[in-house]
Amino acid sequence: EENNAVIIYMMDVSGSMGQRKKFLARSFFFLLYQFIRSKYDQTEVIFISHDMEARECSEEQFFTRGSSGGTIVSSAYNEALEVINKRYHPSSWNVYAFHASDGDNFGHDTNDMLNAATKLKSLCQLFGYIEITPDDAPSWYDEHKISNHLKQLIGRSMKCVTVKQKEDIWKAFKVMFGN
Repeated sequence: EENNAVIIYMMDVSGSMGQRKKFLARSFFFLLYQFIRSKYDQTEVIFISHDMEARECSEEQFFTRGSSGGTIVSSAYNEALEVINKRYHPSSWNVYAFHASDGDNFGHDTNDMLNAATKLKSLCQLFGYIEITPDDAPSWYDEHKISNHLKQLIGRSMKCVTVKQKEDIWKAFKVMFGN
């Protein structure tokens, strides 16, 4: 267990996640990978992209794929749970999961998202949520964003951070791995 780690990256690729938001997510993910990889002999990376459906994909697809559809976050968390259960049991692997999104999710998915997030948190050394805050958020956005719902799960194995611009990445990283 002390030698093996798997990092599961999940990213919203719905229509609202433009190139700027994907760049910020990719930059944050790169920093996370370098940090975690330095701590373990063997580190594997899994990429899961999602809009209304989640799918495991290659790194290239993860960072280049886009969609015009909506967002169902629980699909990504359930896909991550399936990957962990099939290939990366926590008794043999240190599991890290990180999700980047602009905070938008269909309201009917909130309970499913929270149930899947609770399960995911219980299997991970750290489950992190990175909210890439949109510049042009409508007035109702703050009330409905994903982080408002995930905040109830924050603890030692669950962290939420916000990134608005590239200067926020290092600060968010310190929060993610701080106490």
